[in-house]
Amino acid sequence: MTGPSAPSSSARTILPGKRIARRELQSLLDRSHDFALTLLLAPAGSGKSTLLQQWQQHRSDLRSVLLGLDASDGDPAHFFRRLGEVLRQVVPQFDTVSYNALSAEISLPAISVAESLEQAFAIVKGPLYVLLDDFQHARHPLIQQVIALLLERLPAHVHFVVASRTHPDFSLSRLKLEDRLLLIDAHDLRLATSQVQELAQQLDMTLEEDEAEHLLALTEGWMAGVKIALLAAARSSQQVLRDFNGQQPEVVDYFAHVVLRDLAPAMHDFVLGTSAFGQFNAALCDAVLERQDSARLIDVIASQGMFLQSVSGRTGWYRYHPLFQDFLKNRLSIEMPERIETLHVAASEWLLSQNETEMALQHASECHHGHFRQSLREGCARWLHSGDYAAIIRWAGPLPDQEVTGDSDICFPLIGALIFSRRFNQARYYLDLIKEQENTFTGRGRFMDDSTPKFLEIMLQLFQHETDFLMNADEEVLLNSCRHHDIRAFSLAMLAYHRLLQANFSQATQYALQAKTVLAQLGYEYLESYADLILIMSDRNTGNPVAAIQRAESFMERYRDKPQNPAWINATLALAVVRYEQNRLETARQLCEELMPLVNTACATEVIVTTYLTLSRLLSLHGEHTRAARLLLQLQRILLLGNYERFMGQVAFEEILQAYTRGQHDQIERIATQHQLPERLARHTWHAARNYEEGWERYGLAAALWLRHKGKLAEAGQILSVLSATSRRCGVMARALIIDANLVVIQHLRGDQKGALQVQQRLIEEHGLICINRIVYDEAPGLVDIIRQAHARQQIVLPDIYLQVFRDSFRQEHAEAGTETAPSYSMATLTSKEMEILELLQQGMSNNEISQATGVALSTTKWHLKNIFAKLGVANRTAAILRASQRSALSLGMAVMQLGALL
Repeated sequence: MTGPSAPSSSARTILPGKRIARRELQSLLDRSHDFALTLLLAPAGSGKSTLLQQWQQHRSDLRSVLLGLDASDGDPAHFFRRLGEVLRQVVPQFDTVSYNALSAEISLPAISVAESLEQAFAIVKGPLYVLLDDFQHARHPLIQQVIALLLERLPAHVHFVVASRTHPDFSLSRLKLEDRLLLIDAHDLRLATSQVQELAQQLDMTLEEDEAEHLLALTEGWMAGVKIALLAAARSSQQVLRDFNGQQPEVVDYFAHVVLRDLAPAMHDFVLGTSAFGQFNAALCDAVLERQDSARLIDVIASQGMFLQSVSGRTGWYRYHPLFQDFLKNRLSIEMPERIETLHVAASEWLLSQNETEMALQHASECHHGHFRQSLREGCARWLHSGDYAAIIRWAGPLPDQEVTGDSDICFPLIGALIFSRRFNQARYYLDLIKEQENTFTGRGRFMDDSTPKFLEIMLQLFQHETDFLMNADEEVLLNSCRHHDIRAFSLAMLAYHRLLQANFSQATQYALQAKTVLAQLGYEYLESYADLILIMSDRNTGNPVAAIQRAESFMERYRDKPQNPAWINATLALAVVRYEQNRLETARQLCEELMPLVNTACATEVIVTTYLTLSRLLSLHGEHTRAARLLLQLQRILLLGNYERFMGQVAFEEILQAYTRGQHDQIERIATQHQLPERLARHTWHAARNYEEGWERYGLAAALWLRHKGKLAEAGQILSVLSATSRRCGVMARALIIDANLVVIQHLRGDQKGALQVQQRLIEEHGLICINRIVYDEAPGLVDIIRQAHARQQIVLPDIYLQVFRDSFRQEHAEAGTETAPSYSMATLTSKEMEILELLQQGMSNNEISQATGVALSTTKWHLKNIFAKLGVANRTAAILRASQRSALSLGMAVMQLGALL
């Protein structure tokens, strides 16, 4: 039987020949369906990993996942992200939002994480086996507490099988008392005499029964000890078995000595040299060891059984088994101590050249300090470009203060990363140190410029105080006149963001376009994507959805096949919101589910909030109200870390909205009290129009919905009128549309159907149907019913394509309309002149522009348009564009633009 290949989620030990099939242990694991936890507890080399792999392959009829852990899984965010990833391979709908980097920032308690996982497992249909290998690496107290709590409440159809070298850091007493624990220990994993003989046969050796029993006695049945002894004998003679000392760790030393003694000099040097690498591939070995045959030598090592393991998820990369590598590193320090630093320097330089920055710094940290600092400067520059601010903080943060402030290539990226990660107090600490140095960096670096500390100060004030920060004229001049070209680009992005916060969308767009151009030229991928987001938000806020959709689609196209880096997160979120607007809810949800494990402290606050809010709403629409509420609670905890009144307003509205649509009247009152809506009303917060502020508007919308719930429609209408006037005056047309949509519902509820209809017609005429998307329907509960009724009465004409897009909302009305004999509309009836005018109409031209382009009088153009509307069965320009986009191949580029805006 050929040994099973390991799943991608765990490391695979490469040994010569075949593996023995331990049927008795596989049968023992078959009993795991009767237990919440099956624990394989034994030392390294006992065969735990091989057993898990063989059992998973043998029981392919069971739904299972295997996750092999390593040292990086000591980080809870990393561990739970990987756990979610492997679970979603077999359970696509599994909840991945139980814990992420933001959860760590708000110190999410273990009970909350455990409850999230419990609820996620509860919705899984049928038995599920979760196999965790090398669990000794997951020693963080939070991970241990979560697993302990989860096992206490694990659904009966979910079973954990955990392999570990050490006892878990939680009590197993309760599981034992409840007979929910199956323990498989080192005694169970011991080899039998016949299995030792089978291993020997695989190495072309024959062992008599007494020889096999002698070897078992020496090794106490330890799998690794038996294999090592047999491999040593195969390389030398069976005489070594009689001289063999089977105790740990001497057995490893013995084997390694035998191996190294018999190796050719070139192979000997290769094995010792590669021991300096935590992971290696043939290219790294060729470059550092100055060879051309590393691939062949790696194959030889694997074939000779020197405990080589492939690295999960990295094709062609390998590492030694820890037992063997410890010995090799010790021998390297004895035989070639002068080579150690040379190897690390060469490895760090090659890895940097391959963009393996973290691995490069791990090697550089083993070198002299000057080489490490130079490598760190290069790493900070790369991470600043890519937006990996967490890596900057992780590597530069622990440095002594003097080393940070003495090098602008480290200090500037670190302070910027702290600000973007909302660690404002730490950023302030370093800025104060710079002030003590008379507002200048000491030492060296690319960012040695007098304007740099002042730029960082303004940046800190802007991100810390958000809408409360008003940039004065001197600060704006400073940002516009920065001499350093990189800081000049950053300044343009900051100005764009500031204008966005102040609802000055034209200037936000202007600055963002400039920033995007310069940042792209300089290679700042993440900040360029941030400028993309500002442009999309500006387009959307000003009621230009087609431009926003086009930007989002092209934005995502740039990153579709790229790694999931911070820029990819921005692009994916933009597309997720577009898909939600287009009523493609399942696609939007899938995108948000992909984002959740990746959203971290370095993401822009808008990205974090929009991801959480969008996914929460989509879950609520899908009926997953518990998950939806949990996301909103986590988001509130995150926002408590800063001055985020505008985002808290969004949370307040979302909570009220979800409770209202579910009819949870007691919850509505609780939410209103929690967010102080009665007090805000008493202070006349929405008494008169004012400058637009996002938090003020969202709290106002929440208050209006609360008042509507209480039956105080007149008061709700007054608030909405004030919000509408402010939004319109400040040009925030997307929000004005939603507010006016709520006014339509209020008028309808007050019995003013005529007034409600007039407002509906005005909104369609003013904004176009393309703007009345799924978000509008969801944020103005009741609107879809009113529009459906108006369509049924033929008071509003909804094109077929629109009804198709929103078929879930208009299904009943559309089906009823389909039973009648409806007139047939076709573009084939249009004349050539009408086709020409329709094409110009699709390009967004006004009537005057169409007249000039076609050379006909304005009155003639209007007459042609009237005929076009009649032949297409539509009532206005927007509907004609939609109908043409649906049924015509005219002007393919524009058709894609318009049709893509809805489909």
